[in-house]
Amino acid sequence: MMKLMKKALALAALAACGTASAGLLTFEDLTPTIYAGGELVSQTDVRATVLGDPSGLAGALTNGADPLSCFVTACPVGNDSNYFAGLNDGGLNLSAGGRFVSLKSLDFSFVGPMPITGLANFGRLVVEGLGLDGASVFESREFGAADANGNFSFASWDLSAGFASTWFSGVNVYACLYTANGDCENPAGNQAQFAVDNLAYAVPEPSSIALVGLSLAGLAALRRRRSSI
Repeated sequence: MMKLMKKALALAALAACGTASAGLLTFEDLTPTIYAGGELVSQTDVRATVLGDPSGLAGALTNGADPLSCFVTACPVGNDSNYFAGLNDGGLNLSAGGRFVSLKSLDFSFVGPMPITGLANFGRLVVEGLGLDGASVFESREFGAADANGNFSFASWDLSAGFASTWFSGVNVYACLYTANGDCENPAGNQAQFAVDNLAYAVPEPSSIALVGLSLAGLAALRRRRSSI
């Protein structure tokens, strides 16, 4: 059993080292607008789809240089380009049309329902990698506090080496807010909101897809087998 696991891990490592196409999702070629859950934001070699209520406001494409394009009261500062805002507990899904995807880094900020002053951290940005076996891998980062004027600022986040080098069937990005008990939750009464930009990703080249799929499927099967023993 251990030998089989080592072989599957070796395949996964080999697949991860195969040829891949890197990209940067910037939203610059899009017109500011609003989205309901399930709507497509952008499609290049990755699909960016809004997560959230299909009958309500779940996201917005915002021009940071134009105050009139801000659809919420307290848009973040420090980004004069287009960015995506997940609103009302909404999120963003990245997928690659049947291929795999990995997420390397992004810029992010909290989107407050109104200007907020104080030193408190209200929540975190969550990145969820979706595995073939239904299991998820999570990483998160605190938004940080607002400045003296109640503004939240964009910050850059390089995901861990382990997460950034893993192929997923999709990646979800969303916010969670702290409760009185210290838990970070979503849904959060439509207050879990965030902004993201400059999402650096990779997708495997066609010559590597079969090897990646074989290695991930093997790992999933071995995980299920181990859990049943």
